[in-house]
Amino acid sequence: MTSLPRLVESHPLADAEVTAFRTEGHIQLRGVFTADEIAAYRPALRDYIMRKREQMRPGDRNMGASPSDTVFSLSDAPEAIADFVTSPRLGELAARLMDVTAVRLLHFCGFFKPSGGPPTPWHQDLNFIPLDSDRALSIWIPLMDVTPDMGGLLFAQGSHQQGPQSSSVASRFPIASNGPMRAGDISLHMGWTLHASLKNSSSAMREAIAVCYYADGARVGGNSSQPFSQHLMTSYFAGLRPGDPAVGPMNPVVFRRSDAAK
Repeated sequence: MTSLPRLVESHPLADAEVTAFRTEGHIQLRGVFTADEIAAYRPALRDYIMRKREQMRPGDRNMGASPSDTVFSLSDAPEAIADFVTSPRLGELAARLMDVTAVRLLHFCGFFKPSGGPPTPWHQDLNFIPLDSDRALSIWIPLMDVTPDMGGLLFAQGSHQQGPQSSSVASRFPIASNGPMRAGDISLHMGWTLHASLKNSSSAMREAIAVCYYADGARVGGNSSQPFSQHLMTSYFAGLRPGDPAVGPMNPVVFRRSDAAK
């Protein structure tokens, strides 16, 4: 097997980008990965995600991912997938944008939306995540060039500042769209940011992976009736109870700022 590039080098992040992220609740960063890096990891990521898609219900496959089952897991992920989702490059971006010392992996999933796949409804990720902290963010990473007709992401800007709220209020906020993205670009959003995606009107499957990180030191939150949250409790947070530190073998620290960098 050909060795894969190590994703350890930092990606520059301007102070203005940090400010925009914290104000608007989302940001798009260009060229976080090189075309060669994405090309190197894409075959392993695609093979794993396509195998997992076979376990999904037809409606979930059309949406691109399951809203009720974690499906994807470090417990059965090949080394290449584990290396990608726990890469220090992504972890460092998450830590700086959330202004925390260290971040842990929460979960990851493949968002492969087929041609004709329906829109993803407005939602807030933290409604599905059993943590006692709002220091969580998701990174959406296309594995191919994404055109506007493939079902790009939409964001209700500033909605994260209001905490949990009904998806029906999204229209009260300025709506931003990612627009076209190149393989290697990434999109990041806070856990309380209302977001959605459009229908895939193209003739191609839209290939993307999403990875969620949270601040080290968070604790497991209260019980939730959300199926996805319950699956997280039995998979990523197996053996933990509300109030316990959100720490386990499925939640490794992917980046910790050194004392010299503080």
